[in-house]
Amino acid sequence: MLQIADLRRVSENECYRAKVHFDARGAKFRMLQNCAVHTEHAVPQYAFVKSGVDIYTCPTCGCIMADLEFAHDQYEAAAYYTMAFKTRAAIESEWGFRWRYILQAIKRYAVAPRVLDVGAGNGYFVHLARTEFGLAADGLEISEAEASFAREMFGLELIRGDLSSLADRYALLTSFNVLEHVKRPVSLLEAMSERLEPDGHLILTTPNPACIHRRLLGLTRWNMVCPPHHINLFTRAALEEMLSRTGFEVLEYSTLSTYINYVRKFDTQSLVLRRAAFRALKSANLGADHFVVCRKRIQADTSAMH
Repeated sequence: MLQIADLRRVSENECYRAKVHFDARGAKFRMLQNCAVHTEHAVPQYAFVKSGVDIYTCPTCGCIMADLEFAHDQYEAAAYYTMAFKTRAAIESEWGFRWRYILQAIKRYAVAPRVLDVGAGNGYFVHLARTEFGLAADGLEISEAEASFAREMFGLELIRGDLSSLADRYALLTSFNVLEHVKRPVSLLEAMSERLEPDGHLILTTPNPACIHRRLLGLTRWNMVCPPHHINLFTRAALEEMLSRTGFEVLEYSTLSTYINYVRKFDTQSLVLRRAAFRALKSANLGADHFVVCRKRIQADTSAMH
């Protein structure tokens, strides 16, 4: 697990000198005033510039933050990574192993739950959930382009919009690599909690700053720091703090690396090398993504927190 001290060393050894901004009167001020995880954390520290955007880190929880607003247009581009694969075979090669691993995890926590995938992308997870695992699964997606892609590729109708447009509650919500894209992640987690049934489950993934790639490359060269695509990146401590504050109990934590491109050209049809690399990285918590299974606390438990 990446500790706060590790990020302090990143600030000292890998990043540019602190950047100072001035207002119209010449007074110094910080562009990013609050941590995305909690406003009571220490003031974020300027770290470096990436793609013309200032990057900050939180001294309290280690959250890595880009100083910019959400930019929707990128998710409508035909070249966006979830729509870059144009055949079912190519989509299966990229995501099949990942989604089946997660769907097996869902079966451990609920036999036949009603599932909502928040940020359903190209729809392949929902497609497999329905066709191979027999789940009553829906997908929610803000991008019209991705909803059209899912319709054309899988005959799948995703729900267009965000969580505020829904009235239904679900036994289980999934959200895969969505949390890092939003400006206000706590608000998203609160909205997901509202759409869960009492004692319902949330399964999510989001990039892991303690992964092997970040450790080898350093923070400035880690490809997950990629504004405007990613706005906030969370240490395990930051992620678990947000989940606790929004009424979730973490039942299972591990890391997940399923793409593992460097072994693909040598791999067998049964993915022997990918599976071996996956297990090795998971055992050391060095996987590319956090993988978290949570349960929504009953109201009495949530009230006891305050």
